[in-house]
Amino acid sequence: MRNFYFLIILVFIISCSNNNYEELVEEKIDFLTEKYAPDSRVAIWNVDIDYSKNPIKLIGQTDLLEAKKEFLQFLITEKIPFEDNIILYPNYEITDGIINNSVANLRKNPSHSSELVSQVILGTRVKILTKKGEWYLVQTPDDYISWVDHGGIHPISKDNFNDYFSDDIVYFNKPYGFSYETKDKVRVISDLVLGSSFKVIENSSKLSKVKYPDGRVGWVESSLLNSISSVRDKNFSIKNLLKNAHSLIGIPYLWGGTSSKGFDCSGYTKSVYFMNGYILPRDASQQVKEGILVDDKKDWSNLQTGDLMFFGYYKEEKRRIDHVAIWLGDGYFIQASKNVRINSVYSNRSDYDKYHMEKYMESRRIFGNITSGIKEL
Repeated sequence: MRNFYFLIILVFIISCSNNNYEELVEEKIDFLTEKYAPDSRVAIWNVDIDYSKNPIKLIGQTDLLEAKKEFLQFLITEKIPFEDNIILYPNYEITDGIINNSVANLRKNPSHSSELVSQVILGTRVKILTKKGEWYLVQTPDDYISWVDHGGIHPISKDNFNDYFSDDIVYFNKPYGFSYETKDKVRVISDLVLGSSFKVIENSSKLSKVKYPDGRVGWVESSLLNSISSVRDKNFSIKNLLKNAHSLIGIPYLWGGTSSKGFDCSGYTKSVYFMNGYILPRDASQQVKEGILVDDKKDWSNLQTGDLMFFGYYKEEKRRIDHVAIWLGDGYFIQASKNVRINSVYSNRSDYDKYHMEKYMESRRIFGNITSGIKEL
C-alpha cells in the first residue's frame, strides 16, 4: 500500500512538473510556426507534444530542418527532457519527381475523394517529401505542398532527373492537343494542355520527337512547341501575354484548376504568367503579396495591361483576398469566374461585373517588379 501511494505522488509530481513548462513549450511552437511556417500551404510544421509522458514525447512532421533544430535546442537550453519523434521530410528514398500526365490533380489529403487544391502539368519538376500507399506528398515549383496519386508522377533518380533536364525543354503552346506514337499521327500517346513540356530528342520543321519523363516517346507538331530558353531569353511581352490570356477564353471554372482543362481564378493568372516566363504563387491571397501596389482607389489610369487586380472582403476587421484577374486596358479585365471571360469595370457597359467590382481591393504590377515569391523560368 505504501508503494501505491508513493507511485500516485510521483505521477502527481511529474504531472505538475510537465504542466509548469507546457505553456512555455506551446508558446515556442507558436513562435516557430509564425517564424518558419506562417503559410501552411508552402511549409510543414505539424508538431504536437504528448505531455503525459516523461520525458515528454515530440510527435508530428516538418520539412523545416532549421525550425526543428531551433526547437530541440530550446528544449535542451530549458532543461526540458524530451523524446524526439518528429518526422523530418523528405523521408522517401527518391526525392525528385516529374509530372507524367497532361494534368496531375493535387489533393489536400491522400485520397481521390479529398478536395482538389491545385493541378500540375506534364513535365513539371516536383520535390517528393514522403509516400503513403500509392500517394506522394510533393512540393511544386511555386512551393505548394499537396498529394498526387502514383499515376500522375514519375519518381526519378537524381542522375536521371538531371539528365532529363540537361537539354532544352519544349512546351506545348496551345490550350489543347495530342502527341502521337508515329509521324503519321494514327495513335495517340496522350492529350496535351497549355504548358505541357518534354525533352526533345529529334527536331524537324514539321514534327518533333519528344520524350516523356517515364521514357515514352511521341511525336508533336513542331509549330505547336516553344523552347523554355526562348521564353527566358525573350523580354516580357504584353502582346504575348494578351495572346495567351485570350486563347483561354471560354474554358470552364474549376476549383483547384490550373490547366486548360479548367481554371480557378489564380490558376488562370498563374498559367498566363507562366507562359510568359514567370512562376507566380498558387493562390490569390499569396499573389497579392507580390509585385508593387499601383492602385487601391479604382483609379484605372494607374493600371497597365497585365497588372493583377485583386478582390475580397473584410471579416472580423481582417482583409481576405479571394479573387484575382488580369487588367486588359480600356476598362476591361479578364478572369476565371464561371469560365474564362472578359468583363468591364464600368457600370454603364453591358459586361459590367457588379459582384466583383463591389469587392475590388487593389491592383499590383508584376512586370519589372519581381519580388521574392515570384520565380523566373
